[in-house]
Amino acid sequence: MKYFILGFTTLFVLNCYSQVDAINREEIREDLDEILSEIEQHYIYLKDKDVNLDCIRDYFSNQIKHIKSEEETVLFFEYVLDEFYDNHLTLHTNRNSSYRLFAPIYATIKNEKPIITNIWQSQIENLTQNIIRAEILKFNGKDFQQVINNFPTHCNDKKNPEVKEWITNKILAGRYNEPRNLTLRLPNNKIIELDIDAIKLKKEDTHLLSLKTIDDIGVIRINNSLGNGDLVKEFDKAIDNLFETKGIIIDLRNTVNGGGTYIARGIMGRFITGDQPYQKHVFDEKSYNNPTQNPKIKRSWVEYVIPRGKTYKKPVVVLVGRWTGSMGEGLAIGFEGMERGEIVGTEMRRLAGEVFDFGFKHQNYGYKLSTAKLYHINGTIREEYIPTNYVKQTTTFKDEALNKGIDIIKNKVNKTDSILKKELESIKVEDQTLRLLLPNVIEKFGRESEEYKYVWSQIQSQDSISSNKLFEILDNHGWVGKSRVGSSANQAIWLTIQHSDLKKQEKYLPLLRESVVKGESEGWHLAFLEDRILMRKKQKQIYGTQAVWDNELKKNKIYPIKDAKNVNQKRKKLGLDPIEDYAKINGYIFDKK
Repeated sequence: MKYFILGFTTLFVLNCYSQVDAINREEIREDLDEILSEIEQHYIYLKDKDVNLDCIRDYFSNQIKHIKSEEETVLFFEYVLDEFYDNHLTLHTNRNSSYRLFAPIYATIKNEKPIITNIWQSQIENLTQNIIRAEILKFNGKDFQQVINNFPTHCNDKKNPEVKEWITNKILAGRYNEPRNLTLRLPNNKIIELDIDAIKLKKEDTHLLSLKTIDDIGVIRINNSLGNGDLVKEFDKAIDNLFETKGIIIDLRNTVNGGGTYIARGIMGRFITGDQPYQKHVFDEKSYNNPTQNPKIKRSWVEYVIPRGKTYKKPVVVLVGRWTGSMGEGLAIGFEGMERGEIVGTEMRRLAGEVFDFGFKHQNYGYKLSTAKLYHINGTIREEYIPTNYVKQTTTFKDEALNKGIDIIKNKVNKTDSILKKELESIKVEDQTLRLLLPNVIEKFGRESEEYKYVWSQIQSQDSISSNKLFEILDNHGWVGKSRVGSSANQAIWLTIQHSDLKKQEKYLPLLRESVVKGESEGWHLAFLEDRILMRKKQKQIYGTQAVWDNELKKNKIYPIKDAKNVNQKRKKLGLDPIEDYAKINGYIFDKK
């Protein structure tokens, strides 16, 4: 009891300037009964908590007589919720003496000692001392264990490691109107002082997201905006601008306020080609008649993501940390559950369950309770999820999670490129082997022979198989350049497309154009494909690369050229020899007219 009274007494000392409001203690008592009843009926984690509801009811009922102001009333209900050591249980209001929701540092309990294990590295600007693994000795000059003992909860067990860690980080979050000075012992036993309020955070970005590229890898940073529906269209713009990157990193380490499933599904929908499950909901269903008498029955359902827009199919990494909250956590388990992203970082905020809003009868604010549990598709409850690619923070001075994410994408791309090179070189062999037999077949049997027709039918059959393999590569990886797979495999793309149908040639022509501009494909590949498309559309070609069989002359003849007088200038730009040399080498007839 003394801790609670001490909290109120301190509050009065610190806030003596505040006006004492008229307090209706009977209304407070009714609201206390109401919130405890709602918790008992709807709070899905109640049985998981090491707390006695009767203790809370008795203890706080006895404290109502000490409440003397509206601010103390708010604190009273905050402390009720704090008994459940759950960051997802919050009031819809706060006062100067309220505790913040989080701090820019995080501590865990190791060997019963509070140790700083995480800092908000992606947001902190001015922390020059590496405080990772530092032990917290004092808070505002007081022994830290004593501060934990004095924390204004009464019915939870402060020796319970989970409770103790929760209280530790609530203390670090601190009250809005109190300083937060820490005495720390660094791993080298040096004692230092740290003013948490002097830690400078980056200014809140007014943009919903930030965008950059690192080594041709796109990085999309969500600026604590998962609750803003406009983020979906901004994310669409970002994805569309990054379609030719090697991979994308989605940075969720500044999503501390959470958000909504509309935004999450909108984001994830850009990365899949079919409906995919991303999280499971579990809740206690009550009967419609006699709900307080009849047993609750567990009920669950699986939430799906539906594809939307143009699908980004390249590697994806999602960065998370202690300041990835609620819907940010849902995005992380969703990307992994859909097998569409690698999750990199540390534990997240561990905001438990799916929350709904509740109201008081007499107070003009409400509160949130978790009414359903949320699960990773693999069965892991969300708040216990640990990233598959765990990155233990060791330093203040570099972004270890981002570096790990970049390495993962580079390794995936290298592995993918090795596989693509083999696949493309195999396709090239399939495309060319039978064609290399044609000259011998023509020489031995003639163009009108059954043997020639048979070989040609086999070529067409193989072209269909090879083209389908290639289309899948192009749709998933684009026109893969020389720097990734080498000249031979890159040439295989052009060779196979040359033998595809007109619609496919027109579809993939822009990819080849872009590849040539980047220096990733040969210019003459573009000349041949553009000319073939024009010839098949019965239009004059540009570069003179295409020839057709002339039955009268019994030779191949260069197909008509638009602006034949200047054709060699155009050919030279794309790395082609003069057309006269080209015709002579290949035995083609060239009509300069």
